[in-house]
Amino acid sequence: MKIRDVLGLNSRNHLYTSVYNSRKGKEIANSKLLTKKTLTAAKVRVPQTFAIIKTMDQLERFEFLKLPRDFVVKPNNGLGGEGIVVIEGPGEYGGEWRDSQGTTWGSEDLRLHMADILAGRYSMDDMPDIAYIEERVRVHPIFAKYSYHGTPDIRVIVYNRVPVMSYVRLPTEESGGRANLFQGAAATGIDVATGITTYGVHHAKPVEFFPGTRRKLGNIAIPQWEEILTTAGNEKTEKVAVPMILEVNAQPGLKIQIANRAGLRERLARVKGLKILSTKHGIRVGQALFADPHLAEKGLGRKTIGAFENVEVWGLNGEKEVVSAKVDTGADISSIDREIAIRLGLLEAENILYRHHFSSALGKHKREVVAVTYMLGGRKIKTRFSVSDRTKLTHKMIIGKKDLKGFAVVVD
Repeated sequence: MKIRDVLGLNSRNHLYTSVYNSRKGKEIANSKLLTKKTLTAAKVRVPQTFAIIKTMDQLERFEFLKLPRDFVVKPNNGLGGEGIVVIEGPGEYGGEWRDSQGTTWGSEDLRLHMADILAGRYSMDDMPDIAYIEERVRVHPIFAKYSYHGTPDIRVIVYNRVPVMSYVRLPTEESGGRANLFQGAAATGIDVATGITTYGVHHAKPVEFFPGTRRKLGNIAIPQWEEILTTAGNEKTEKVAVPMILEVNAQPGLKIQIANRAGLRERLARVKGLKILSTKHGIRVGQALFADPHLAEKGLGRKTIGAFENVEVWGLNGEKEVVSAKVDTGADISSIDREIAIRLGLLEAENILYRHHFSSALGKHKREVVAVTYMLGGRKIKTRFSVSDRTKLTHKMIIGKKDLKGFAVVVD
């Protein structure tokens, strides 16, 4: 990661969030209840709300014993996870509950805590607030051994309808079961192209293992990754078990860059001004531009390939075609013959990432760059290809060095 590619707080605020996030959008994002109302109206799945307490009179009359076995108490306008109480289940005696840190709460304890919320103790602007109680979201089985008494959450930064960076925040014993990095939670970056975790971070420092264990944070396959990106891009998924949105952040944290070992400034600049036709198109752009080139080297081993390979290219129309490819370590990105691209539907408008100019002995030309998925050496690769006329050439495809991370090329 180069320092010049890193996005700082001032740049985030003045170049992006203050320019592209509308006042209405910020108002919605800064209120958890307004966020839930807006998302519910858009038929997006959110945690169920059990109670909303706006006044002390409501709080005095509220019957805590009618709540389910587990629940979460939150301030509407809170910041940094402060004021959140995660109740895991009943306590030893009736009318008692046990939270994620093992502390016992009675009805009056919860009432006093919610009174503090109403008084604005945890409010980001030190103003009176609203307290609410919602369902406790359960941990997905894949994260069970990477989470301490809490639920991990996945954050996706979307810009110009393109998912540019993501990570998963993991509650630790230090964070008290909360997925908040400032309170001691851990995190690991997620490769946008594959949904596989990459680099761990704890207290803003790179780590390999989940705190207090020898469990590696890399190479975890995130379930429903495509659905997560689709939901983050503000479009309903077609699956029944759709992802749930916990919150929307108008000013996303910047430690996500450490967890991905990549700068947001560079990624945001690459998608600024691109014409994105749909959420699906934006996902293809993000996956093609921001695939982690070191993922294969990190955990999937190093594969050996030859200077010439037959690869299976996947079309958007459901077709697959085996193409003779030349491995060219001198080429920056891969390229494919125009006729093959047309047959496989790769030149459909939603699959064209951008167009670029290049010069050759024949003069200046303009080529489409498209998203492509293909199999090389038994490994699935999502990347971008330049489209050119290769009808007179023996090999209809060139594999450039961008796609060769994690491969050893053997020339006979």
